[in-house]
Parts: sequence; structure tokens; C-alpha cells
Amino acid sequence: MPEPATRNTTRHREAGAASRAETRRRLLTAAGTEFAERGYHAATVSRIAARAGVTVQTLYLAWGSKRALLRAHLDAALSGDPDRPYADELPHLLAHALDGGAPDARATVRQFAHLYRGLAERAALGWRLYRDAAASDPEIAADWQTLQHLRHQTFAEFLRRVPATSLRAGLTPDTATDTAWAIASPETYELLVGTARYTLDRYEQWVATTLSAALLAH
Repeated sequence: MPEPATRNTTRHREAGAASRAETRRRLLTAAGTEFAERGYHAATVSRIAARAGVTVQTLYLAWGSKRALLRAHLDAALSGDPDRPYADELPHLLAHALDGGAPDARATVRQFAHLYRGLAERAALGWRLYRDAAASDPEIAADWQTLQHLRHQTFAEFLRRVPATSLRAGLTPDTATDTAWAIASPETYELLVGTARYTLDRYEQWVATTLSAALLAH
């Protein structure tokens, strides 16, 4: 059996790790509220720290920067965990949503539209924050381009699950990926759900119908 001193050290380490994880969680929640209310640029680390009940120094120790909190906010929305980047979770998300043996290409498109609807709903604020902040912050602009590339990879992976024989005549896999990437986008979500007031069910149906019409042979 471990010696008492060893057990005590282990317990202290576990308690410290739990406390640090809780502090990070509180700061991320506070940052999400601050970003939603004020936007990225107007948000301040002092208000985020105050919302979380910690010092600014603790914020920097826990997350490093306001930009890191923004990225974690979006990763949490997309993957469900701020410490699991969306790029790492993407294969699992697609496998869970699309590897159930869809009977045909249209069923695969409908499954993907349902997956995308959930991602878009959770990440709408994060995408908007990134887009707006990228206009004046070079580091966030670079991050934004990386995120756009990851989104493009999502569609490329989705289309690998659609038989090439099901695509419209003359439509290459690359063009099909670009087309899907443009249709199921943060911009269409904001236009249709945010401005035109589509319900999420209606938006999902629009994505599925529009992707099928644009990509699949009739």
C-alpha cells in the first residue's frame, strides 16, 4: 500500500488539478458571456476575470490571453470540450453522424445536414466573433483562415462518404467540396436563421435540399 505521505501528495495534486480545471471553466464561461454582450474587441480581461471571481493574473496563468479564450470558446462549441480542438474531434463527429450505414447518397446528405445544423447552432456566436475580430487583428485573421480550412476539410471528408457515381455529371470532388462548403456556411446560417428567422428545422431542411440539388444526380 502507498505510504500516507504519498497518498497525501497524490490527493493534493488531484485537488490542485481539479481546482485549476474549475478556474479554467469559470473563466471560459465568463469570457463567453463577455464576448456575447460586448464583442471580442470591447471585451476586457479585467471584466472577464471579475465575472469569474479571479484576478487578471489568474486569467493569464490559466489561459494565456484573451485570444486563447476566444479559440477555446469556439472549440468548446464545436467539439464539446475546450481542451479538445475541433480538428482532433472532427473524425469522431463525422464517424458518429455518418457511419450508420445510410441507404443512399441523399440519406447521407440529410445526416450531414443534421450534424451541421447542430454545429452551426452551437458555434454561431464563435464564428461571428472570429469573423469580426479578424478584420482588424492579424493573429485572429490567421486563426480564422485556419478555421476556414478546417471547415473545408469537414466537407471534403463528408463527400468521401458520397459515392462519386452519385454526384452530378461533370462535378469533380473538389468542386463538390467547395459547393458544399459555401452552402452550409456560417454566412447562410446567419442570413437565414439570424436575419430571415428560419427555425432550425427549416434551416436544416434547406441545407439538405440545397446540397442534394447542387451535388447529386437527379
